[in-house]
Amino acid sequence: MIRTWIACLLLCCSEATPAEPASDASAFARVHAYEQARIRIINRVSPAVACMFSPGNRAGGGSGVIIDREGYGLTNYHVVAGMLDERVGEAGLSNGKIYDIDILGIDPTGDVAMFQIRDKDALPAVEMGDSDALSVGDYALAMGNPFLLAEDYTPTVTLGIISGLHRYQRGAGDRGRALRYTDCIQVDTSINPGNSGGPLFDLTGKVVGINGRISAEERQRVNVGVGYAISINQIKRFIPMLRAGLPTKHATAGFTVFDRGRDVVVDQILDDSPAYEAGLRLNDRILRFGGKAIRSANQFISLLGTYPADWPVEVIFQRREQKLKRRFRLEDMPFPKMEGGGMFESVDPYAPHSVTTQANRRAVKRAFKMYQEAVGGSDATTSLKQLQMVGTRSMANRPQARQQMKIQFIEKREEIARLKKQRTPVNIERVIRWTLLESPDSLAKQGYKVIQGDEIGDRIAVVIEHEQKDEPTFRIWFDDENGRLLRIQFQDPTTRKQTRFEYDDYRRCGGMKLPHSRRLYFDKDLYAVDQFKTIGVKG
Repeated sequence: MIRTWIACLLLCCSEATPAEPASDASAFARVHAYEQARIRIINRVSPAVACMFSPGNRAGGGSGVIIDREGYGLTNYHVVAGMLDERVGEAGLSNGKIYDIDILGIDPTGDVAMFQIRDKDALPAVEMGDSDALSVGDYALAMGNPFLLAEDYTPTVTLGIISGLHRYQRGAGDRGRALRYTDCIQVDTSINPGNSGGPLFDLTGKVVGINGRISAEERQRVNVGVGYAISINQIKRFIPMLRAGLPTKHATAGFTVFDRGRDVVVDQILDDSPAYEAGLRLNDRILRFGGKAIRSANQFISLLGTYPADWPVEVIFQRREQKLKRRFRLEDMPFPKMEGGGMFESVDPYAPHSVTTQANRRAVKRAFKMYQEAVGGSDATTSLKQLQMVGTRSMANRPQARQQMKIQFIEKREEIARLKKQRTPVNIERVIRWTLLESPDSLAKQGYKVIQGDEIGDRIAVVIEHEQKDEPTFRIWFDDENGRLLRIQFQDPTTRKQTRFEYDDYRRCGGMKLPHSRRLYFDKDLYAVDQFKTIGVKG
């Protein structure tokens, strides 16, 4: 019956003209091909969907999804809240096996948590998609373990459509700071108790959201046909911290807005906030925030809730007849208090734990390993003896006519130990870059730790800090997706200025792939841009 209905729909919506009507046979063939493609996608992604349980307890639980081959997975915070005393749980996969898991970073405000399966052998994984590319009416697949039906741990599959985007669902607990669903996805895909933490897929098999809430009746147990998923693009910003076992804070803007007719206007602003320091003032009209057009105060609040604390954002606003653009970092919202009964366990979920300490060490090692793979692999990095870089330098404080000068640098590995004693900004940067070519195992034991996530040029980055006695403290930014080095930052021991180097334009040179563009900043001011025409590599 359903197939006949779909075939009729295809006939009605086809581009065939009255003179050339589509045949019933071709319409049914298209329907069959569509069904088979959908089935293949379900079969491909379902092995990565997990049924989540507290250790030794199959009476309750939720769902989750594995997002990479190292066993990292996503679920809801409220699914794992009861596991935080020991930070361990269990996950059942469609192969019928139960796996031990560690509970890593948590986001109680956004209702997200990360877990990792301890057994790393041949684990399935799915790819994350782009939730900003969704449209109302797109089909969406939900998978999970509603009502604990998956006794063999094979997920239940439901199909529906995206019925709304950019929805806002109020939070719970302390001042509504816990379990807030901001700028989330609304679906009519069946989601019920037990689906929490499970994936929402598009029809290419990519995860576009994590299911977590429903509008319900009958004592909050029966879905009335409306479910909500946390958008995967929001979650991506938090993943570097979640992977490293960190509790994550959401952002606040330092100012509030209200609707004045069709305008969204600043009505309060803290004079010590980054937004004020960047130039925002009372009565400024907010036009765009984080690249999105702002249409209402509610939309602004909803969008703000998708950002981690200290995240950089660009704001475009209007003051009288003048349009202005400013970039600044958001402030942090306090963690929701986790006290009392129910999901708010007596254990402090924000306290360090041996599981999260080990997770941070693994995240550091992962970042260093990805970096070495990005520049050419361990064979290339360990055998590298010398770099010769030839190009031009543009000084930011010189007139355009005299701006460029020729530069040439020769760096030898054997000289790095000597340069450690000569703590000029250039030498410190060189020492750090060459140090990153050491073994990831040894680096992970040398005082490095993941401290936050960040964004540089629309790339999500993991930020690693090195702090060791008698050595300069420095931070390194790596692209969290491809491992490329994006930034090095430290304080100049002589001038006490915050010094940072930013890298771009990766190109192949010999057996390696290295950045050919480098920008140097002192405090917030650009000092020089180096553009390398050639980089010679000697092993």
